[in-house]
Amino acid sequence: MIIIPAIDIIGGRVVRLHQGDFTKEKFYSDDPVETALLWQKKGARFLHVVDLDGAKYGEVRNGEVIGRIIKAVDMKCEVGGGLRDEKDIAYFLEQGAERVVLGTKAFEDPDYLKKLVSMFGKKIVVSIDFAGERIVKKGWQEEMDMSPDEMIKKIQQAGVSTIVVTDIAMDGTLKGPNVEKMKKILSSVDISVIASGGISSLADIKKLKDIGSKNLEGVIIGRALYEGKINLEDAIKIS
Repeated sequence: MIIIPAIDIIGGRVVRLHQGDFTKEKFYSDDPVETALLWQKKGARFLHVVDLDGAKYGEVRNGEVIGRIIKAVDMKCEVGGGLRDEKDIAYFLEQGAERVVLGTKAFEDPDYLKKLVSMFGKKIVVSIDFAGERIVKKGWQEEMDMSPDEMIKKIQQAGVSTIVVTDIAMDGTLKGPNVEKMKKILSSVDISVIASGGISSLADIKKLKDIGSKNLEGVIIGRALYEGKINLEDAIKIS
């Protein structure tokens, strides 16, 4: 299981949102590249980088700074937020991203998602973000009349090999992950799953690891790292 630090970007700065609420933004750094290098120094092997402006407005807004992050670090990066077409995907892959994370576009146009998977294969990851039993999209600003379980089935049918699963009720709260939901999802899929949302302690990481699923590829951690609730080196040791 890989420990994956998150770098969320608004206006070129590193921030975190509380439950996906853009009015509850917490600032951590005005230098995302420096932040990425810090996580690398502490042992990270993979980064999860999100253009939150892109997610909100439906177009890449922080592509230049994300490109600089990818080029500055000697580790794998996955990039999401506002990616809508082949041009956006190709841009980040050309910059050196390991893979790209799609959300809204994957939900709204499953046929196009299949096309992207046929073009880019395992480079395509889909982010399954949900509130209760409803999928959310467009930077977590709109709900869809579909449950995460139904969406995951559709995503698998499109040939996607990795998903990021986020319970936004937990995200940015430091209240712990939705372990029972993760157990249910992991038992129902035969693809790789990355867990995200609410992870606040080494005990939370251990709970996810103890699910014992071969499908759990990794865990994304954000606020807990930035506020010193979790030491990255310690998290890596127990993963």
